[in-house]
Amino acid sequence: MSNTNFFGARPTIRHRIAGIYKRNQEILLVKHRKAGREYFLLPGGGQELGESAVDALKREWHEELNLRVEVGRFLFCGESVPKEAKRTQVFQMVFQIDSIDGNISVKREGALAGYAWISLNHLNNVAFFPDCLPQIKAFCMGENFAAYQRYRWLT
Repeated sequence: MSNTNFFGARPTIRHRIAGIYKRNQEILLVKHRKAGREYFLLPGGGQELGESAVDALKREWHEELNLRVEVGRFLFCGESVPKEAKRTQVFQMVFQIDSIDGNISVKREGALAGYAWISLNHLNNVAFFPDCLPQIKAFCMGENFAAYQRYRWLT
């Protein structure tokens, strides 16, 4: 999805739709490389105009990981609000992924550089964006978690 509308202006808020798929004590993450940095994210991406959040999530998982997914319940949301007005604010909605189908293969384009199954015990050892690890860990451990959180803006 382009970061511009038909007038050529950047959107002020980007809707990012993501999903958590937990297998035993691991979750599936995608790896990005950008500006010389490497970090992990929940698989997902930008919602396109006219597309439902669930359809966006299915499309993004197929584009990024070549997987067909069964989307479960909505879990939580949060947003990263930049300190500078020229940066795009990110609002993220996260759903549970109930099942995956297919063999994982990553189409390396843009910042997408791979994937990894990360142990819940090692989540604190990886660079992660947006800063929703407290919500992820609480959900995966069966604990209460905030339905909304304002994430730190990571530079």
